[in-house]
Amino acid sequence: MKRLKHFLKYKYILLVIIMITIFSKINISNIKDELQTNLYQGLKPVKVTEEKIKINEKKLLVNAKMPEIHYSNEEVERYINSYIRRNINDSINHQRQESQLNKNNTKTNININYHIVFENKSLLNIVIYKEIRYEDNKFKQEKDSYVFDLNTGQRIFLNNLLKDNEDYEDIIYDYIIDYIKDNKLKFNRNKIKIDKYTSYEIIDEGINIYFNPYKSSEEDLTYEFKIPFNIFKNKIKMIQTSNIIANIDTQTLTKNNKYINSIINIPIIMTDNKDISKHINDEITNSIMKFFNESQKQAEEYNNALPEIENKFVANVDFDVKKNSDNILSILIKYYKYAGGAHGYYENTAYNIDTTNGKILTLDNLFKEGIDYKKVINEEIRMQIEELIKSDEQNKGVYEFKSIEDKQKFYIQDDNIVVYFDLYDIAPYAAGIPEFIINVNKIDHMLKPEYKEIFK
Repeated sequence: MKRLKHFLKYKYILLVIIMITIFSKINISNIKDELQTNLYQGLKPVKVTEEKIKINEKKLLVNAKMPEIHYSNEEVERYINSYIRRNINDSINHQRQESQLNKNNTKTNININYHIVFENKSLLNIVIYKEIRYEDNKFKQEKDSYVFDLNTGQRIFLNNLLKDNEDYEDIIYDYIIDYIKDNKLKFNRNKIKIDKYTSYEIIDEGINIYFNPYKSSEEDLTYEFKIPFNIFKNKIKMIQTSNIIANIDTQTLTKNNKYINSIINIPIIMTDNKDISKHINDEITNSIMKFFNESQKQAEEYNNALPEIENKFVANVDFDVKKNSDNILSILIKYYKYAGGAHGYYENTAYNIDTTNGKILTLDNLFKEGIDYKKVINEEIRMQIEELIKSDEQNKGVYEFKSIEDKQKFYIQDDNIVVYFDLYDIAPYAAGIPEFIINVNKIDHMLKPEYKEIFK
């Protein structure tokens, strides 16, 4: 019995020595951090997994991590994942197209990663980092920051975040310019433009504003600026957005042969009503495929007529979702075509859809019968053109606007109707696609009652 007690005693002593040896080789603080991280992850409303993507082609090497969000609201989860996935895939496809069209044989390396920079019960801010390196030691670094409302799935743009500060554009711009002056920096000020689409990420007590590429081998400076919330007159409040009414996936077609190089992104729209979804998808898909098929035919004819021309015919289609709430889906299909020469041709087609019945709205559908809505919108556009001329004398004589048309192109966004014109309609090519924002306050009295509520 004594021998057994002695054996057990030495056994325990040996076990203690082994445990001390093991823990002496482990960083205790790392264990603590890992335990805290795991506990924190367990308390988070969002979980993130990833898919690793590797593409190794003759002139392109891609290493990417595709994040996948897991959330209790499956509709919100799907919308956010589709949104992020489309943008990452689109970035890869366009870089691939650029490398394929490039006539030299240098290889481009792309690394894509992500980071959750902010998260609470209501908001998720995920940043996608992209580093593009070329064989001549040149590089550029870009990032795409997405802030989502976890209650609805809607993306929070800068104007949504700062909605109670109408002068946020001027406040931020002046703050950045003062910072540049105070630190005697030589930034390219033309790059610093503040509007709804200005990129930002949430940081402690403020936001980080940046302009892509935020860093490159061409400059020593980094184009990002920390903006504290306390510079704004009004306190930043809890954001409230409307629920999404449609989930949107993307079908991508690519083609690269001796005639054409093409990237076609087709939106796949899913609403609660399958018949309405089918009607919308058929309408949009047929239009896009008509463009794609006609482009292939034109590319072959172009190549056969001018065999000495080495440039490939380029035809791309992409889309932007402008509004996805309050029974209205406003989606902008963007067509681009290039067949050599100084520049390509692009055209936008908007679909403003009443998702209660599947009707594609024209501008006149929004207004009461007998109302001269054209007069009010025409006056607003003329006033905005005058403001453009005041802000820049070079705009004088650029615009030749008379009136909007009966079936004027437009899309709906926030509490605005955005009227736009094709290339050359009212201005030369250099002016791009002119857009004029018509705030609902200008036209509210003219709207049909059923369409007043869509402008929120």
